[in-house]
This record gives sequence, structure tokens and C-alpha cells, in this order.
Amino acid sequence: MPEETGQVVFTARYKDWMVVKKLSIEEKTTPQEVSAILASVEATLSRKSYSFTGINMEAIEAFATRLTGGKRKSYVSLSEALSSLKPTELKTELLVACPTPAHLPIAENYLLKCMLDNFGFKTNLDGETLSQTFPEIKVTKPRGNFGKKKK
Repeated sequence: MPEETGQVVFTARYKDWMVVKKLSIEEKTTPQEVSAILASVEATLSRKSYSFTGINMEAIEAFATRLTGGKRKSYVSLSEALSSLKPTELKTELLVACPTPAHLPIAENYLLKCMLDNFGFKTNLDGETLSQTFPEIKVTKPRGNFGKKKK
């Protein structure tokens, strides 16, 4: 039986941002390990794609936290948080986080993603979910000072 080999490689560079994700495929590599590297690539792309649009992600995250804070993970809580918003209030809050009014759909999309994340509903397959489902997979933590302010 021939040995299966290959690789999953994702590389991106834009100005001072660069990311490299690699997985060497060997005979013993499982589909779950491939899934984990693809989920890692997707998470990186999702974060950066919003960042590159120019919306104020921090303002939208703070707004999402105000809407979801102190509530339990449930579809009822999600429904209540969404229905508590008046359309004009939502638009006014989000336009402040937009460089132009044309960015509003991106801000709305990011707000919904943040709200779902805050309630614990995963919108994408992630390393944590994969690790819980497949404990044999060792998902490596990203290097760096994520969440800390740079000086």
C-alpha cells in the first residue's frame, strides 16, 4: 500500500501582516487533523477579513457585549437581545463604527457574529469544538500576545 503524503499550506502576506499555516500529511494523519488546520485557517481569515474592512471592531464588540451581557446561553436570550433593538437604534450605533454608510452591512454581520459568540453559539468550526469532539487531536494554541494591548 503506497504511503499517502501531501500537505495543507496556507500563506498570506499583506503589508506588515503575515500568516502561515501548515500541516504535513502522512499516512497516519487523520481527517480530523486536516479539519483542525482548515478550521484554524478559517478563523484567521474571518478575524482579518473584518479587520481589513475598516469597521471599528472594538466598538461593535462593546455594543454586542452590552446587548448580551449577563444573559445565559439560550435561543430565548438571543431572541430577546435581538428583539430589544429598535431598527433606528441599531443603525445609529453601527454607523458610528463604520468609515462610510456603505460599511453598514459589514458592521451588521459582525455584530450578529459577536452576539452569537458571546452567547456561546459557534458560527464556525473551531479548535475548541474539535478538541472536545476528538480529544486525541492536539490543537496547538497560537503564539503571540492575543488580547493584550501592544505597547
